[in-house]
Amino acid sequence: MTKEAAIAETKYRMAKYVFNSLWKDGLISDDELNTLLMAAVENYRPLIGGLEVNSIAREKGYTG
Repeated sequence: MTKEAAIAETKYRMAKYVFNSLWKDGLISDDELNTLLMAAVENYRPLIGGLEVNSIAREKGYTG
């Protein structure tokens, strides 16, 4: 993994942590969580995180 890819993955993981905290506290819905995660993937372009989110989205039928 390149340095740039590692930075993108780290930024995505940090955003994911914040989004999951908001979701667990009931501040955002499941759909909002999915939308935020997809936006983070589009913004940061993480290698592993992108695969993870796309897999979950397909599994749940999310098209957002």
